[in-house]
Amino acid sequence: MIRVKNIVLIIGVVLVNLSGAFSQKKAEMINTRWANNVVVADGSLSDWPDSLTMFNEATNLYYSLANDDKNVYLALRSASKQDLTKILAGGISFSANIEGKKKDPATVIFPVLDRTPGKSRNTKDQPEVEEMQKQILSRIKDIKVAGFKEIIDGGISLQNTYGIRAAAGFDKNNNLIQEIIIPLSLLNLSTANAGEVTYSIKVNGLQGASVNMNQRQTAQRQPMGGMYGGQFPPRNSAMNKLLTSTEFYIRSRLATKQ
Repeated sequence: MIRVKNIVLIIGVVLVNLSGAFSQKKAEMINTRWANNVVVADGSLSDWPDSLTMFNEATNLYYSLANDDKNVYLALRSASKQDLTKILAGGISFSANIEGKKKDPATVIFPVLDRTPGKSRNTKDQPEVEEMQKQILSRIKDIKVAGFKEIIDGGISLQNTYGIRAAAGFDKNNNLIQEIIIPLSLLNLSTANAGEVTYSIKVNGLQGASVNMNQRQTAQRQPMGGMYGGQFPPRNSAMNKLLTSTEFYIRSRLATKQ
């Protein structure tokens, strides 16, 4: 009995330490810029004059953050072909939270690919990259949300009435571009609030049952798996990277109009 109690105690200590390790992830302090121009979620960076100069090495994402008195705006660009597969498999989660106020902050997950099987095609005939990109974008039909007080967790339309907007596209170098817009009111934020905001950006990767062999074989015939080479990486270190989510945190205060 004593040995059992000791084991339980040890496990408890380990879990507490792990919990502390995850909660102590450092967040980089950045400056959020004021959105002087109108930002439209269209999968293009034409609204972003800084060309996404900030970079996170863990996720291989270039990014920029802006706000006005109504919305917070996030733009992302991924230049890694392997990470493109990972992004399309599980999307990117973006959350905003006033420091220490909420355990599960309001989160937008995008892009979300429609998994409804399409018409089968001859896998020996690889479509052109541009055509493959069109197929990928055509499968993005909604936005996933979680933790919003006013919205039920799950999928919402790209043209929802909540004011949340998201879009994806590809630039001339075949890099995936994403834009996400969230109304400040849905985040209980305001430019009058001088509090510090913690943002989380997480590349989710392959989730749960989606990693089993049958679905992996199906994915080889779908745009997300065939974008570059027609299939997922084999079950090795590259596959392990696809299974592991990567996340980083940034801290900032909402910008105010000068």
